[in-house]
Amino acid sequence: MRTDVKRRGWTVSAEGNDFADRFLESVFFTGNGRMGARGYPAYRPVRRPLDAGLFLAGFYDRISDSTDLTDFVNLPTPIWYQIRLNGRTPPLPSRVSRELDLRTGLLTFRYRLSIADDWVDVREQHFFSLARPSLLFQRLEFRGCGPVELLAGIDHQSCNSPIPDDQVKENTQIIQMTRFCSGEENDAGFTARYETKHTKLALVQTISCRTEGFSTPAFVPDTGDGVGVRCAGDASHGPIALELAVRLTSSRDVDPLLQLDVEPGWDFAGALAENQTAWEQRWADCDIVMEGDEDAQTALRYVIYQLVANCSPRDHTVSIGARGLTHTRYKGCYFWDTDLFLTPFYNLTDPQAARSLANFRIGTLPRAKAHAARMNGAGARYPWMVSYDGTEQCESWDIGCSEVHVTADVAYALGQYLNWTGDDSLFFQGGAQVLVETARFWVSRYSPALEPGKVNLLFCKGPDEYCGITSNNLFTNAMVKHNLSLALAAAARLKQEAPEQYAALGLSEEECASWERLRGAIQLPRDPVTGHYRQDDTFHLLERVDPAELKSGDEASYHQVCFDRLQRYQVIKQADTLLLMTRLPEQFTEEEKLAAWEDFEPLCIHDSTLSFASHALFAAQNGLAEAAEAYWRKALYLDLDEIMGNTGKEGLHLACLGEVWQTVVFGFAGLYIADGVPQLAPHLPHGCTSLNFKFFYHGKKYEAKISGEAWSIIACIFS
Repeated sequence: MRTDVKRRGWTVSAEGNDFADRFLESVFFTGNGRMGARGYPAYRPVRRPLDAGLFLAGFYDRISDSTDLTDFVNLPTPIWYQIRLNGRTPPLPSRVSRELDLRTGLLTFRYRLSIADDWVDVREQHFFSLARPSLLFQRLEFRGCGPVELLAGIDHQSCNSPIPDDQVKENTQIIQMTRFCSGEENDAGFTARYETKHTKLALVQTISCRTEGFSTPAFVPDTGDGVGVRCAGDASHGPIALELAVRLTSSRDVDPLLQLDVEPGWDFAGALAENQTAWEQRWADCDIVMEGDEDAQTALRYVIYQLVANCSPRDHTVSIGARGLTHTRYKGCYFWDTDLFLTPFYNLTDPQAARSLANFRIGTLPRAKAHAARMNGAGARYPWMVSYDGTEQCESWDIGCSEVHVTADVAYALGQYLNWTGDDSLFFQGGAQVLVETARFWVSRYSPALEPGKVNLLFCKGPDEYCGITSNNLFTNAMVKHNLSLALAAAARLKQEAPEQYAALGLSEEECASWERLRGAIQLPRDPVTGHYRQDDTFHLLERVDPAELKSGDEASYHQVCFDRLQRYQVIKQADTLLLMTRLPEQFTEEEKLAAWEDFEPLCIHDSTLSFASHALFAAQNGLAEAAEAYWRKALYLDLDEIMGNTGKEGLHLACLGEVWQTVVFGFAGLYIADGVPQLAPHLPHGCTSLNFKFFYHGKKYEAKISGEAWSIIACIFS
């Protein structure tokens, strides 16, 4: 656990002696959704090819010629400079401060460089423009004594170390996934061209320079580490600065705003002002004002900032990886995390981004159908983890084959998007087909049970990734029944409103009747004595153990106990049955929910970063105020305080951030829809005196206000 990240107002800051602190580099990630970089300083006298790079949404390359497995490419980074003071290279500074302004995404470093009697105080600043998403702006400012020679540009030593799916394994292999093609000077700076080695994606970085007190930058085609410019100045005569506008374009660009180039006569201050205006507009839609706890307020705004900074809102060809743009963990792949934990934030605060995420699943439907056929099934089966083209990237055959709930999760998220947005065009342009094809898969996936009229879901795992391979996981079966209900409603609507599409999909009354029969035949396991819901058919057979024997702190137990043993203990990795009851709360009685809490909450060892927030949401929705607040605070500070000890080595945990937001909106505020009208059932956490936020529903913007026992929802008038 760490306590050095300070939170105040709209800023997050830290001071320390470690110039290469991976934890702080994760926390101080900045981005604009389309691209971003971890919070490392630009000054690197020592190479850090695995830690310093830049991430662009959708940029993947195959790991080798002999595999279809991909990795999220750590791209050449323009956040880089070298310096000489009076002809000598200074060592790393002994102390560095970092500050992230959440209002604008501006990241500032301050430190002193010195060698012998020469020194400069350095202020590095950079931000990824929200207004012009192809642009990164930087300002390097120096004041001190003596001559300064600066070399700045692109470090193209960035490499990947593909991390195995197995969470206890480390990889020592280092591969460079891009090749430098060319670099040439232009009027304002220079252009460098790169290409991924196997997928042949092209990347162009064009850098424009401005100076204050430095000589005119001279192009350097080979710096030893990359390509850049050289300039000189004297820091004794007041602050001198180099400003860089970096435009990144690629062969896979989709977002129309990427056509916006840097303005003639630009400067850093003007670009920052434009960026601030764009962020003000975004914050007007997504901010949550929580009065009574200043630290939690800042932490919550940090959560929201990162949810915005890691989603490319106008690109339907990408989704959001488990670590967003903050790390290559899990090879940058997309999981069910996006569908269940992240999509609700965008549904309510940025419907355009939510539509893009839904369209990613629609666009990869052909791959899901091919995957189903490869697994001897019908319809569409969405893979467990995917990258740019929707193909399965999971290396563990048992996990990839048994975590079938992801297909129902995709359908659930699509249904949720349609319910919140009322987007009829997306329904008819692929949405209905996803619901139909996923229903067809489930007909082929279930096996007849011994009891007439019943079926079994064999060889499956639910969200609890422990407990071994099982049958009839409650979460999966209930979500499949919901998937079938969505498909039946979609088919009925197509028959009525788009009969030509109904016919083109080969739908019939007989097929719809088979979905209804399957829905009725799916079993939801219960204990025959207590009547309580069981997690699955075998969980009650597992060996009982005191969770305290497996772990004492918040770090995952699998660092001490092997996976084989964990699969045979009666413990839960993360919320499973409780998660289900937060997603389909109307299908369970209050008594059933509280019984599930009593049965499963004590057995959960929270080995996943998803777990604390899901327990918080369940508790908040069900009147368990003390537990809700305790779990929510663990989730809220999970990355900021390194609660589980893996933020530095793995990046930010985006699904946890999304579930933190859901706990506030659907838990503490109790937002729900009744007869097409937004309603609240608030239970504010201790110390919170009021809660205000805005959200979209069916194209209209609303504002929710909660203060004490009073609450209201009013429709906003668009200006």
